[in-house]
Amino acid sequence: MIIVQFSGGLGNQLAQYGLYSEYRARGLKAYADLSWYGNAQPKDGKVDTRKLELPHLGINLETCPEKYAYYGKEDDFHRYLRRIMVGPVHFEKDYKFTPELLDVKRGYVMGGCFLGEQYMPFSEALVRESINFRGTDSDYIKQMEEKITSCNSVSIHMRLGDYLNNDSLYGGICTPDYYKRAVDMIREEVDNPTFFLFSNDVDEAARILGLEGAVPVEGNTGDRSYLDMYLMSKCRHNIIANSTFSWWGAWLNGNKDKKVCCPTTLLNGYDNGSVFCKDWIRVES
Repeated sequence: MIIVQFSGGLGNQLAQYGLYSEYRARGLKAYADLSWYGNAQPKDGKVDTRKLELPHLGINLETCPEKYAYYGKEDDFHRYLRRIMVGPVHFEKDYKFTPELLDVKRGYVMGGCFLGEQYMPFSEALVRESINFRGTDSDYIKQMEEKITSCNSVSIHMRLGDYLNNDSLYGGICTPDYYKRAVDMIREEVDNPTFFLFSNDVDEAARILGLEGAVPVEGNTGDRSYLDMYLMSKCRHNIIANSTFSWWGAWLNGNKDKKVCCPTTLLNGYDNGSVFCKDWIRVES
């Protein structure tokens, strides 16, 4: 039995789903542990409260029996039961591709985001096919999708919000200079691009970016924020933030000729540029 711990926001959940799917594609008994939601989320206010959002994408998970859940039952009996019945705990190292995780046959897999195509050598097609965004039939989403698909659209994702509360981890990576360089690179590669701006604070992102003619994508907040990922995936090209959310928006983009600009690392203090796909364009901050 393998139990994959799910935690964090939608981008992290999708990455964890990718590894969970990889185990199952290899014929292993893999289950999802969702006990982090409601039991172990950070309480310091630096990170927004997260909800399980995979159902918005039509993804169903086979969850582990409650008695094996890692959070919520911390007494000696349940710790002993988990150790005997499930096995050891396996961790991702430094938030970058950890090849040993693909060899796991038993135990808990937790403590990471598992981001990158390398975690899905057998399950990539399955993951893509299983994602079916819901709620895309509203008038606003249909109108915005029509605009996006009728031009040389380029998504720009600027992550603000809780990222501003942890500058030591997230700051100084996707700077205004990063976005300027990425926009310049896209203009060299793409004829007559139209930029669509995505952010959890679109007004502030527009002020920081100062890009004339950029189209703000608004209204997809709270329980509808996943629709930003959907619209990013419909753009022909992408400029992403150091964010698992926009990583998935770009990865789900089905344009075979897409240009994706990404930063050189995901988090400060970690050499984890390997999470970005090989053919994406690295842009210095």
